[in-house]
Amino acid sequence: MENPTQRIFFRRAWPALGMLVVFVLLAVPASSGGLGRRFLASLRIAKPKAVAPGVSVPSATSGGQQIQALIGSMIGETTSVALTEPDKPVPSADSATRLAGFTARVLRMRSDAPSIAVIGAHAMNVKVNRAQIETMLAEAGRRNAQVPRSVDGAVLKTQTPRAVRVQYGNCPAPVANTIQNQINGPPPPSTDNANCVMFIQVPVTSAVVPPGLDIEELATIALELSGMSPNQTRDFRHAFDLKSTLSMSLPRGIRSYDAVQINGQPGMLVITGGRRGPTYQLMWTSGGTVFTLAGYGSSADAVPLANSAR
Repeated sequence: MENPTQRIFFRRAWPALGMLVVFVLLAVPASSGGLGRRFLASLRIAKPKAVAPGVSVPSATSGGQQIQALIGSMIGETTSVALTEPDKPVPSADSATRLAGFTARVLRMRSDAPSIAVIGAHAMNVKVNRAQIETMLAEAGRRNAQVPRSVDGAVLKTQTPRAVRVQYGNCPAPVANTIQNQINGPPPPSTDNANCVMFIQVPVTSAVVPPGLDIEELATIALELSGMSPNQTRDFRHAFDLKSTLSMSLPRGIRSYDAVQINGQPGMLVITGGRRGPTYQLMWTSGGTVFTLAGYGSSADAVPLANSAR
């Protein structure tokens, strides 16, 4: 059954969001890995990211901040990219550690050599539109929510540091960056992709939030708009705080989920339809870093792989 919140959001907001997508695509190069990719991801449209030769990464796990971008689209009409760095392939985990500024981990259960890249840092600024927030809250059923006048015209700032992507196996190659591919998403994976695993490590996003702006509530609505049910959203918010949530992107087509433990830390294992993209995505946090493990094989491998990260 169609999510009523999603239906109302897209009916009211689609024209403005469509114009912003066009602006972003014109203003930000596809290879930059910045706001254009993240914003399209927030609309549940997979935009494949152009990467350097030898590094093949489906857009669903390329470090995009889907929730962050969706919150930005809800609260303001003006969004600017304050920082966007290109991704850079590196030869080893040690090289990734030096470039990213934190200890990069690898999956000890995998004996094959991974492809490793440092995902560039990025930041965005959003000018708050109070009337737009009030409309969104009302349509989402939060009619009693109060939005102070002081937030109108204020600026929400978010910044995500450099991240690390470690990829194993025969993963699908990126597809051409066309409107049709953005709508359809990546092609269905083949049986050859079953050994593909992608391990993303992202330091938590920092945010400067205008006083009076209830970004916690907005994050909850953003999760629902991304395809989560109210129960899934509640469990997700219980497992992850705001900064971690702002550092995440959710997979397409959530079928089910399980609460799990990764080295003593709470996590969420999401099972997807597996038609276009990974069959599972596991998310957890530790020491101020958000970890995402996505694979095209059996979801039974997810927790043991995650526990082997060192």
